[in-house]
Amino acid sequence: MDDIIQKIASTAIHFEDKDASKTMFKDLYKNREKSNNQEERRKKMLEVQKCNRNATTDTFRGILDIVNSVDTTEDYFGSTTQTYYRPNIYVAGFVKAPSSYYNVLMISEWMVEKPSDFAQNWYVVPCPKGSRVLIVANNGRTKLYNKYGRFRLDTKTLLPGGHPNKGYQKTDCCVLDGFYDSLSNSVYILDLLAWNNQAMTDGETDFRHFWLQTQVFIIQGLNVLSKVNKLKFFLLPKVPCSREELNQFMMTYPAFENYIPALDGLLFYHKKTHYISGQTPLVGWLYPFMVKEVLGYDITVHESYNLERPEDYTNQADYIVRFEERKTRTKQSKLDRLRITQMQIGDYESGETYYSRLYNMDVGDCNNEEPTSHE
Repeated sequence: MDDIIQKIASTAIHFEDKDASKTMFKDLYKNREKSNNQEERRKKMLEVQKCNRNATTDTFRGILDIVNSVDTTEDYFGSTTQTYYRPNIYVAGFVKAPSSYYNVLMISEWMVEKPSDFAQNWYVVPCPKGSRVLIVANNGRTKLYNKYGRFRLDTKTLLPGGHPNKGYQKTDCCVLDGFYDSLSNSVYILDLLAWNNQAMTDGETDFRHFWLQTQVFIIQGLNVLSKVNKLKFFLLPKVPCSREELNQFMMTYPAFENYIPALDGLLFYHKKTHYISGQTPLVGWLYPFMVKEVLGYDITVHESYNLERPEDYTNQADYIVRFEERKTRTKQSKLDRLRITQMQIGDYESGETYYSRLYNMDVGDCNNEEPTSHE
């Protein structure tokens, strides 16, 4: 892997340009709250991305370093001691990542306005209920981490690098973004970060989806449970948002055949976005009952989706405010319970350890507490 990294690094731009591109991304995110106009922020993100097109070193090292930096001998499933990792990495080429798998996944914003290029440059993806996970196949094991960077599962699969007895090499590595349903042992693939030790984060949405389609479907047995494949993998569709195709999609109910899996909500992807760690306006989130309100009343939506609207729903803006308030209360309640438990058992940790636990604490990634795809 080090040889490949050095080879890629040798073709990269000068460090001064690389640092400048990271600074542009960082400044853009710092000023996000000052500019509530999603359209403006989308355009700025795409402009910065275009300027940063040749800065591949950080992207490559970021995704693969985070895999290499994890101590694979400590995070066994069911361990009573939770281990948190502190690799010094860069993710997606623009910002120094937190010291764990936290904030690696690309997270949506609420889509509060229809993009000007919606019909030409956007996809819609139906998202199932379940836990959002980072899937890492490497060194003959497949591990799942939730969107807060917390370890979930260690198993074996037929993904590249994910099984010890399927001809894998140490250089094999696969990193995916998806949803995990523990009841059915199923993973629904949403996006791609790396495949066969090649980082894909600097590829556009079109390319990443094409690569997934061509690679996933040729792996026989990946979608069935077996002795060599302990998780079933399914690729989520990306449907173009042209008027005809979006109407057809929204009139299809249920979104998944026989309600398996159950639908949580809808993600909207810009076709040109790279895979960016953290929250981005280039990926939007809506519940189906919000589609007409935000994207236009000329869109045909199956009546069953409208029946899923909460009884106290008035409009999207009010719903978002109440949702964020509820999420804040839930997080604060869990933090308070943790503090009380520590006092009861006399667990007086050092300040660094205590806040590390709070930082990595899973404040709930179940659908009952918050959307699986939106944060």
